[in-house]
Amino acid sequence: DPRVEQPGLRRHYLVPSATTAAAGESAALDVLAQLIGSGSNSYLYRALVVDKPLAVSASASYSSISLDPTQFAISASPKPGVSFTEVEQAIDGVLADIAQNPIRAEDLERVKTQLIAEAIYAQDNQAVLARWYGGALTTGLSIEDIRSWPDRIRAVTAEQVRAAAQKWLEKKRSVTGYLIKDTATTKREEKRS
Repeated sequence: DPRVEQPGLRRHYLVPSATTAAAGESAALDVLAQLIGSGSNSYLYRALVVDKPLAVSASASYSSISLDPTQFAISASPKPGVSFTEVEQAIDGVLADIAQNPIRAEDLERVKTQLIAEAIYAQDNQAVLARWYGGALTTGLSIEDIRSWPDRIRAVTAEQVRAAAQKWLEKKRSVTGYLIKDTATTKREEKRS
């Protein structure tokens, strides 16, 4: 698209939803997404934006509310002059590190506290509550599933997070797309002007 100002990379993994996951797996994926891709202290942000400045942004998300399997998404916007291949290799390195090495206890506690705090603050918004309950109830979950979510997050162990990364974040389970500026279209439009 000639209107693209900032190129982007997006990788989606097919993962279980809260409805289809084995016990504890959905909560572990929630914690994993927060750990690797939420905020400036996340593993992806630190690796791609702070430590090796390859990207201007990096994040991850997990959509647990779905009737069927769902998506775990990773996105990054490369800095000018940095190739998508370099960014993908850095992402793969972060994921391999999580899958192979123990997660620091303080990182695990920090992200679990963040998730629970975000859920508590979100309850001040009636629209958010309606979306949570409506989404959960229409996908086969119960009111008790919603109410017990903070307890399930608190119970997640570092080993469960590592196991989720090993099992579900394999590259062969993913599809990657690139958003790039279409320079050929831009050149054709410039010739017409």
